[in-house]
Amino acid sequence: MEDRDEHYRNVFAELIREKLGLFRSIAARIVNTAADADDVVQAALLKAWIRRKSFKSDSAALSGWVCRIVVTESYDFLRKRLHEERKRNEMPEREFHDDSDLVKLDRAIAELPELYRETVHIAILSGLPGEEAARQLGCSPNTLYQRIYKAKSLLREILRRVDDE
Repeated sequence: MEDRDEHYRNVFAELIREKLGLFRSIAARIVNTAADADDVVQAALLKAWIRRKSFKSDSAALSGWVCRIVVTESYDFLRKRLHEERKRNEMPEREFHDDSDLVKLDRAIAELPELYRETVHIAILSGLPGEEAARQLGCSPNTLYQRIYKAKSLLREILRRVDDE
């Protein structure tokens, strides 16, 4: 058992050394500040470490798994911050509106199914080359491009619906 825990420690330490910049970049693009991104990445890495025994794939796929945790933690952070702002302002959710295009796009991305939301953040917003993004998402480059196309189509639909409201 100790041998297995030592293996986990070594694999995680190597992952952090190699991918910390990527994790911070992904989180920063979602939460918009470096300090918040650091908090999100720390929470994500802690969550990944706690759940390490539930990871059933090989260590090559570990980076993609942790990237997905970073994306999820980033959105959880945003939801919590938005909830706290609304509570502070005592403003009901249905009255909260911000019409800037960036906010609309961010909200539309948040509405995407998780698979496409992860694709947008890792393949488009992180600035990774296509093959590296595909590797992080655990798919082939061809599948990645199909997901990007579908994500863009879904975003257009969501934004049209928002504009019609």
